[in-house]
Amino acid sequence: KQQSGQTYNFELSGQTTGYIAAGVSNAASESARYRAYVCANHNSAVRFFTGFIENQVLNLTETLTTSNVKGSVTSGKIQCTFSAALPDTTTRAAAYALSVTTGNYNPNSKSTTTAAPANNETTAAPANNGTTAAPANNGTTAAPANKATTIAPNTLPPVASISRQECGSSKLCAAEPTKCDPASGDCYFLSAKQQSGQKYNFELSGQTTGYIAAGLSNAAIQTVSHRAYVCANHNGAVRFFTGFIKNLVLNLTETLDSSNERGSVNSGKIQCTFSAVLPDPFTRAAGYSMSITIGPYNASSGQPGPANSRIQTPVVNLSDPTANATNLLSN
Repeated sequence: KQQSGQTYNFELSGQTTGYIAAGVSNAASESARYRAYVCANHNSAVRFFTGFIENQVLNLTETLTTSNVKGSVTSGKIQCTFSAALPDTTTRAAAYALSVTTGNYNPNSKSTTTAAPANNETTAAPANNGTTAAPANNGTTAAPANKATTIAPNTLPPVASISRQECGSSKLCAAEPTKCDPASGDCYFLSAKQQSGQKYNFELSGQTTGYIAAGLSNAAIQTVSHRAYVCANHNGAVRFFTGFIKNLVLNLTETLDSSNERGSVNSGKIQCTFSAVLPDPFTRAAGYSMSITIGPYNASSGQPGPANSRIQTPVVNLSDPTANATNLLSN
């Protein structure tokens, strides 16, 4: 499904105990080179990776850019969804052959075997809420979580270094203690940087053994509903999911769109980055209060516990890096 320009949303589904791959090529021939988007059964979790298929051989030495990855494994069926930007914008968007292939997958070595053609009927994947982001080091595989897509921890890239650099110049920052640097020492930190229009890039960092959540609301009080973007320590990997926080209760029944999720856990500190499009395009971008909450997280059930506030800012203009994002809770 076309999202915009050359960016498309894909749904992939099929029965396999190994992996299933969506292929996209400019030629409808098995000997052609296909861009491959692969979902593998990694100990009952979905490991997502990319590469190329040529002559039914899957090559993972080259990778492709994707976002919004979600997946699940149920009764031998793998289902996953993802977004990808396709090349060749000078050709017709129709000039692509689609394929579905399956093959064997070894979760211990994370290796695949020759791809075999599969039945190319697809089924819409369920709207599961959650992704497990890769840790900065090689962590353990995340166990399947309740009400969440659980993806092996080496599937998404680790977070880049988060620091105070560019605070006040190109990104708006909120921190506790004030002006602390998340790159060193204990620091609760949230930054917002306008990408375009209502789309923002966010950085989140803080000390917790459970989860840390970035909150956004049109009012600077805890009794209203805050859009919540949550990063949880899931057995040494970062599980990313979304929902709403109201009265310090995290509700996951509704989900939010996000992309470019990255995360890492290191010495009790969770750091993650993501992009999100904020609503209310007819109101000022200023209409948002930023917040950070933390809480316990059960990696077995995938359920977060009650939230505990660490930062709450006034309603500020997220597109203004110089806005006054002081912590109202420290006053």
